[in-house]
Amino acid sequence: MKIKVLGGKGYPILLIHGWGVTGKIWTSLADELKNFFKVYIVDLPGMGGSPAISPYTLSNLAKEIKANIPVKKCNVLGWSLGGQVAMHLATEEPDFVEKLILISTTPCFIEKLDWPHGVKEYFFLNFEIETKKNLNDTLMKFFLIQTRGIVNTKGIMKFLISKFIESTNSNRLGIKPALNILKKTDLRGKVKNIDKMALVIVGDKDRLTFPEASIWLSSQIKSSTLKVIKGANHMPFITHQEETIDSVMKFLLND
Repeated sequence: MKIKVLGGKGYPILLIHGWGVTGKIWTSLADELKNFFKVYIVDLPGMGGSPAISPYTLSNLAKEIKANIPVKKCNVLGWSLGGQVAMHLATEEPDFVEKLILISTTPCFIEKLDWPHGVKEYFFLNFEIETKKNLNDTLMKFFLIQTRGIVNTKGIMKFLISKFIESTNSNRLGIKPALNILKKTDLRGKVKNIDKMALVIVGDKDRLTFPEASIWLSSQIKSSTLKVIKGANHMPFITHQEETIDSVMKFLLND
């Protein structure tokens, strides 16, 4: 597993990215955190520099990460799919997690009869079909959804395209099986078992993991703080860097 380590002093923090990207997505946030913490940035299996695993399940992703991070305990920050991995770690490997930060995270990505806070199943199935046909085109649409209607859309899209579409040596073996995880995962029954101090961050314009899902998450985690960032979409740590970083630092440093 590819792991990038930044900083040398301070308490360790693990950053887990979401679907369709790699640890490079954390560039700006990690540059701030490294001044106070020892930062571990992973590429999820089958993405970036990490080889794929089989079977490709949420449980195995969490086990692979824990087995390769050389610390007994750390703060864990996850975004989107990475947030689901982080929640799994918090419930199944509680001794490994100190504090938990969930950015744009939902316990259940797909809408259900008793869960109105997910995307329509037909939307997801169409997305899955498009991914099999042309991954680059699908990634472009995925990024456009996340950046639509925000400030500096062109600059952010340029960064995303250069890092995750135009890069010719990127490992993408995990992208399709990771979609299956998003389709099948439902952690609602486990969330109440999270006994960590948690920070839940969401943009009020998020079109992929709806704000209502984060509000629900925060209500179910006993020691949780909710931060809704106005004007932000699915990537608040990129589109609203200052506000996101400020919230994360205050939470971690108990300010």
